[in-house]
Amino acid sequence: MQGGDTHYAILRRPFSAFKLSGFTLTSDIMNHARFVLLFIALGASSAVLFAHHSVGAYYDTTRQVTLKGPVTEVEWTNPHMFLHVDVRDEQGQTTNWAIETDSPNALSRAGWVRATVKPGDEVTATGYPSKKGLTALRLVTLVLADGRKLKG
Repeated sequence: MQGGDTHYAILRRPFSAFKLSGFTLTSDIMNHARFVLLFIALGASSAVLFAHHSVGAYYDTTRQVTLKGPVTEVEWTNPHMFLHVDVRDEQGQTTNWAIETDSPNALSRAGWVRATVKPGDEVTATGYPSKKGLTALRLVTLVLADGRKLKG
């Protein structure tokens, strides 16, 4: 090869023939790139897991309460379905409770359908109360007026 042809001969070599700072492009750098991509993928998936809150973060899982009353609203939405139930206390005061359940997908696999619970249905809900003293409950079981017991 003559003078200027050396430059072009180097460019025509396969990538595996190049060495940069002791790394072979096809082995060391590619392995490093795979590691970095794996690290990013694991980091992204763990962020999703942490973003999905745990029950214990919002609800007192050390005790359960039971509520009874008519359903006033059903929110069949992602990421969690909510039931709203009017609960009457010992003094006759009515308070509307928000009852958080599993996702509609999980409920469907457990046998729930949209018509399982409707406004006006009498239900008995047992679950974990809110840690902040809100009228909110994380459902453990729901008993319908016909006696069916559902997990939620």
